[in-house]
Amino acid sequence: MSDFIDDAIQAAKVEMTASLKEDEIWTCDLKSKHGVMIRDLHIKTKFGTPKTGNIIYHFALVSQEISQYDDVLEWAKEEGHDLNDFKNLSKFKQMVEDKGNLRILLSEETYQNMMAGLEISQACANAHP
Repeated sequence: MSDFIDDAIQAAKVEMTASLKEDEIWTCDLKSKHGVMIRDLHIKTKFGTPKTGNIIYHFALVSQEISQYDDVLEWAKEEGHDLNDFKNLSKFKQMVEDKGNLRILLSEETYQNMMAGLEISQACANAHP
């Protein structure tokens, strides 16, 4: 896993338990000294048991994506989602909730440091294909 993800996990003292709820649906229970985040995630069997770093990285990407938009209307327009479809509105709400929960889980300072690390990592990867 990337150093910035590992650093965030260590700084917040994040621990995770993952249990298979049903075929390819895992309940991931993340706890830290700052808060708790519990989510059911679809993870293909070939990837095995979810790892804490991979789950935090996933939610960092979700946070980065949703942070690009001022509101649900901009998100729907840019991403091509029909807001008349209830599933799309639910997806947006879940992304916003996941971002907020990640911030609480890590603490604001650790979250900001991790997100800066993500942006730097992406910029370096784009500069050196």
